Amino acid sequence: MFYELVFSDHGWLVYRREQAELRALKAEVARLRQQREALAREILRLRHDPKALEDLAHRELGYVHPDEYMVLLPDGRKGRKRAGGRNP
Repeated sequence: MFYELVFSDHGWLVYRREQAELRALKAEVARLRQQREALAREILRLRHDPKALEDLAHRELGYVHPDEYMVLLPDGRKGRKRAGGRNP
């Protein structure tokens, strides 16, 4: 009977595993809710603040104003040597 209570398909070990999974899922739901709320705030800000939309276009699309210059720098990892003279 003790064996059944602990090791069966509905026993204590299965119960503990399912409780741990439930806690993990609740934490993920909470994290996703926070992420959704942050995205909703960002959407509202982009809808109502022209400066926010302009900043997004600058950052994501690389747009520049007529009086600005875009400087493209090469990737710093290529051609750079590590200490000791060996390449990465």
